[in-house]
Amino acid sequence: MARSTSSLAICAIGIYATFLTWALVQEPLATRTWPNSMEKFQFPNVIALMQATVAMLMGFLYLKWKKVEYPPMKMMQDNWKQLMLISFTQSSSGPLATTSLKYVDYLTYMLAKSCKMIPVLLVHLLLYRTPISNQKKVVAVLVSLGVTIFTIGGNNGKKLKRSLESDGSHHKLHGFGLLSSSLFLDGLTNATQDKLLKANKAKEKGTQCLITGAHLMFTLNLFVILWNVLYFIVVDYKQWENAVSVLVKDPQVWGYLMLYSVCGATGQCFIFYTLEQFGSLVLIMITVTRKMVSMILSIVVFGKTVGFKQWVGIFIVFGGITWEALGKRKTCSPKVKSA
Repeated sequence: MARSTSSLAICAIGIYATFLTWALVQEPLATRTWPNSMEKFQFPNVIALMQATVAMLMGFLYLKWKKVEYPPMKMMQDNWKQLMLISFTQSSSGPLATTSLKYVDYLTYMLAKSCKMIPVLLVHLLLYRTPISNQKKVVAVLVSLGVTIFTIGGNNGKKLKRSLESDGSHHKLHGFGLLSSSLFLDGLTNATQDKLLKANKAKEKGTQCLITGAHLMFTLNLFVILWNVLYFIVVDYKQWENAVSVLVKDPQVWGYLMLYSVCGATGQCFIFYTLEQFGSLVLIMITVTRKMVSMILSIVVFGKTVGFKQWVGIFIVFGGITWEALGKRKTCSPKVKSA
């Protein structure tokens, strides 16, 4: 149990550290107007292609480090349908969520993303018929509720009310549709990854066909590369040409792009290890609470103030996580044999 807890803590710290750095690099990369081209580097598929390429190479090194016996090409051949589905849903979810920002405000977007655990739970229960304990279901709802309260508490309640009651209900409906589609694809991505990894439990120990997080990291990023290349060829080659033009005129963008990709790829190592060891619900619990944990750190370091609603959200989230941890500890405790 102690080893499991320490591994989870390392995973959480690794995810927080790499993706907080990743977010710091993302802002200047996407928002700065570069001096020679006088353009912003807003080419999402090019950025996704670069990150997937770096992550695939890092995934290959991860495979070598783990010394897996199941060759990745054989693994792709055996599971290509699931891998194509996961990579497609993963590649499509982000653009749909980003497009929704044209119709809904950022707070609505953040609230939707705070509830990512719910679609994963629903896909598990309704599509894959995965048996999930009542405690896990309640924890998923508590964490989603707590993060939602925390997000609303950090914003003016009147602002949220104005956002929901503002004109343009048709546009908002369109935005909610895009957000709902993105959340469904997130649920499908994570639940299918879980299903693929849990299939290992049906195999005998020592088998040469065990799928690891390293397998998924390498193969899924390879498929993401293929999807994006296909997108450039069939849909939007101009995006590729414009991105190359900016990179030629402003070569300093390469530094930001590479740092962004390396941070994302390093974060993926922690993500896929967490997914392999603890499952998608625990992984999403870490990712959706990342903003809240960064706020708590800023309170400690910079003495920032937190509103009452935010404290309520924090206590609900950590109450749910603590209950889950205590439940696991009780389950893992060895039973005393009767004399």
